[in-house]
Amino acid sequence: MAEYEGVDALLAAITDASLPEGARDDVAFMAEHRSAREDVDVLREQLVIIGDALADSGKAAEPGRASQRSQGFRRPGGPRRSGDGRPGGTPKTRSRHRGALAVGVGALAAAAVASMVVGMGWLVAHNGMGGADDQASSSDAKTDSANSFSAPGYIACSRLIAEGTVTEVVQVPGTEQDRITLDVYHSYKPAKGEKEVTFLMDQNVDPRLHEGDEVLVGIGQHAPTPDIWTTGEKNIARDRAWIVKALPAARGMRCER
Repeated sequence: MAEYEGVDALLAAITDASLPEGARDDVAFMAEHRSAREDVDVLREQLVIIGDALADSGKAAEPGRASQRSQGFRRPGGPRRSGDGRPGGTPKTRSRHRGALAVGVGALAAAAVASMVVGMGWLVAHNGMGGADDQASSSDAKTDSANSFSAPGYIACSRLIAEGTVTEVVQVPGTEQDRITLDVYHSYKPAKGEKEVTFLMDQNVDPRLHEGDEVLVGIGQHAPTPDIWTTGEKNIARDRAWIVKALPAARGMRCER
């Protein structure tokens, strides 16, 4: 995990602590800190879902409550809505089974807890936490199977990770895709890749690539299109930092996707 003057990037994100002066100039530290902040926000949203479910369990006798709860459930990070999307909207039906409602609320809370646990597991893996992992030898790491949710796992399950300049963008006839030609000036995987590569991209992606763009791309082993395409100097530097850091651990890993 990245540290700056004794401050850990993950713990700083969890506690929302102020960063020491100069930390924002450390590319690797800030890359981990931003990533951890995004993950912590998702986990906090899970806690909101659990709180809503437990608060409503004491009001199971109210008419239409089950209908409202099914409409109010949202994915982590989704927009908060008023009206019928949140408790307090006008009920359309009456609930006749209090027992069923209680079971439904319990299931919702359980699902939210499970999702939060999985999310925390990903957060830990993504940021390299765990004393056992920190002490593992490089030979042990090479025999491990890749966790596709970790940074080394992503690299192990990719066929191409490279930086380059877009030299050509051509629409594929009869499709809504472009064929992108990339002049590669740094290949992370494979270490010695082709100087020029081509790949497909949907035209409705954001950002859409254009001729002359500097871009960092990552393409999965069996994927025809990138799942990472980063433009802009600062954004590329952010992704480059975690890729470079994860490369040693990814060497020799087996992808289990």
